[in-house]
Amino acid sequence: MADQIPVSSTLRIDFETGLTEKGDIAFKRRSFTNIKTEATAEQLFSTAVAISSVQNYPMSEVTRVDTYSLIG
Repeated sequence: MADQIPVSSTLRIDFETGLTEKGDIAFKRRSFTNIKTEATAEQLFSTAVAISSVQNYPMSEVTRVDTYSLIG
C-alpha cells in the first residue's frame, strides 16, 4: 500500500486584466511558492484577498496546488 507525504504547496491567483482581441476575458496569473503545506484553505484565501487588495486588477480565481511524494 502506498502512502503520501506533502512536499510543497503553491498559491495561484488569477486576475482579470481586460479583454482579448476576440472579446474574451484576459487573465494574468501570479504564483506564490514555498507556502506551508499545513496552511488551511481559509488562511490561503485570506492571503489571496489581502494580496489582491494591493493589485491593479480584480481577483478572478484562487487556486491551491499541492505536491505529494508517494512512498510504496
